[in-house]
Amino acid sequence: MANSIEPVAGLPGLYYPTESMKAGSTDGTYSTAGYTETSPGSGLYAFSEVTMSAPEITTYLGANPCPRAEVLFTAFASGTVKVTAYRSTGLRKYQVRGAVNAPVAGALTRIDFEIPFGVPVSYWAEQFDADGLSLGETGKTTVTLNCWETWVHNPLNPHGATTVQFRSRAAQSIVRPVEGGIVHPQGRRVGVLVSGQRRGVENVDLTVVTDTIEQVDKLQAMFGDYETDTPPILCIRVGGGDQIRLPRPFFAAVLSASEEQVNYTIGMGEQITTAMSGTEVSPPAPGIFIPLLTNADINSFYLTNAAINSANATNLDVNRQYSLIGAS
Repeated sequence: MANSIEPVAGLPGLYYPTESMKAGSTDGTYSTAGYTETSPGSGLYAFSEVTMSAPEITTYLGANPCPRAEVLFTAFASGTVKVTAYRSTGLRKYQVRGAVNAPVAGALTRIDFEIPFGVPVSYWAEQFDADGLSLGETGKTTVTLNCWETWVHNPLNPHGATTVQFRSRAAQSIVRPVEGGIVHPQGRRVGVLVSGQRRGVENVDLTVVTDTIEQVDKLQAMFGDYETDTPPILCIRVGGGDQIRLPRPFFAAVLSASEEQVNYTIGMGEQITTAMSGTEVSPPAPGIFIPLLTNADINSFYLTNAAINSANATNLDVNRQYSLIGAS
């Protein structure tokens, strides 16, 4: 049983029998279901599922509401009741929004609206049993989503995403300062550096242009309105059409956005420039998300439970009916 072993400190993926379990043994054998001894007599155990199932990743370029990836796990280690899914790009690792300590019953599907463009992205999950003990990680799947346009959305409202284009002055200077200073102790002819860690990108120009009133209205809505408060954090995913060296994805706190209505005010179209600067911040807590597919959407489309059961063999099939988003 899973609670009959404990992880070995400093040796990820290896476990040993607990003292309480040993004490209950009368014949020197231990309950290690689901685990295999790494070598005879070693006393160290690893999962029997040496190669665990990797997720299936399906990418979409469509604007409903924006380019995205479906992260689908169809199998987990025996005894898994919760999982936390991860996405990594280069040296950066993020928890997948909505897939943090997510309850599972053999499968899980989530839509990742924060997948960056044009770079390899890996997905996997860590599995946990009913006692909260790690059952190890699944295999990894790596994909690349290529998109020409740059997309922006508030992480808590991907349905409000829109395309933008950076102005030529945007991100011409990208600064990541290091905390610290130089002190001059008495008796020392030269200074001494006292420093901390390097920070993220600070006060970078993020000025963009939009071509329609609908686009700029969506952009402004990401900061809240007269009725709605929302943290002014933008998830910016740079497309192939913008040669900008920002982190991918780039989460920026933007405290002010100024519209420059040059073309619009003289009746030459709806093109509007939005001048803004941002500082790199952590995204909102990844456990917080707004599901776009709701029970109301399902019920509005199928009308009866019989219709739902006829069209979908499993609950997972129902949960993957993303084409019904907004049907209600």
